[in-house]
Parts: sequence; structure tokens; C-alpha cells
Amino acid sequence: MRLMATLALGLLVVTGVAHAEDSPRPPEGAAPAATAAPGVLKAPENVNAEPSTPASAELSSRAATAEMKGDPQDSLKLADQAILVNARDPWPYYDKGMALARVGDVNGAVASLLAAEQHFAPGDQWGRSVAVFGRAHTLAEAGRCEEARAAFQEYMSIVRGDPEAVALASRYSRDCRPPAAAAAPAAK
Repeated sequence: MRLMATLALGLLVVTGVAHAEDSPRPPEGAAPAATAAPGVLKAPENVNAEPSTPASAELSSRAATAEMKGDPQDSLKLADQAILVNARDPWPYYDKGMALARVGDVNGAVASLLAAEQHFAPGDQWGRSVAVFGRAHTLAEAGRCEEARAAFQEYMSIVRGDPEAVALASRYSRDCRPPAAAAAPAAK
């Protein structure tokens, strides 16, 4: 589970989902900080496609920060509060899914990550890809390889224009191993 949390954190930081509580979002109309290579998915900028509110966005940001600081219980509490504030915002479901995965509730994590995916705007491939990857990785960490491989395939179809993302997902899919069978009694 520690690897999953580290990977999730890395994914959040690299993709720009995570931002510190005191780190404001860029102002409306601000120029993008960097341009991604053609075909590479990146976080949408200044589109306000997700139905968040200032309150749900703030709670979701705090939930992500709690998760990054290693406090999944606080992250769960904040994500649940954000969902109560605005059940249409996808990010609290994502935050909740990652926190549930961290505490070992794989089924709850998968359900929350599926909910996050369904709440992203239909055209937000990047947001959907983050939720699908989180689900795939959660399943792989739990050794549920058949389900993980299907989710990694789904992720690869979303990011097919990004060879590095496809290669990473392909490797994780290939490397998935079910949990070791219960240790057999030693032969005499």
C-alpha cells in the first residue's frame, strides 16, 4: 500500500492535481505555465469543466493534502465533507478513493474512483484518466490482476497518444501478481 500511496502522490504532483492549501489556482485567463507535447494529456487549464464550488474545491484540496501528508483518515473525513457540499464535484470522490485504498478498503476505493470517473465532464479525458489509473493501480496493489489489467487497458485507451503513459501502464499491468497463496505446511 505504501507504494500505491507514493505512486498516487507522484501522479498527483506530476499531473498538477495536488496543490498546497496556500497555493492559489492561477487566475482566470492566465497563460498556461507550460505546454505539453502533442498528444500528451495534461490537466485542463481555465476551463472550469468540473462542477466544483469554492467550498468543495477547498475541502478536496485539503483532503489531497492530508493524503499526501500520510493521514488517510483526515483525508476521508474531508473528502466526505466535500461530497456533502457538492456531490457533483469529481475530485472529492477521487480523494476518497485514494484514501480508502491507503487504508486497505479496496472495494470502497474502486467504487469511489468509479464515481470520480463518472463525475468528470465527458470531454475531460485527463481527469478521467487520473481516476481510471488510480482504480487500476489500486486493483494491482491488491493483487486483483485480472481487474487491474482491464482497468489499465481502459487507461491506455484514454492516453493512447502519450507513449510514456501507455508504456508505464503496460508495465504495471504486466507486473501485477496475485497475492502469494497461503503458505503450505512445510514438507517433512
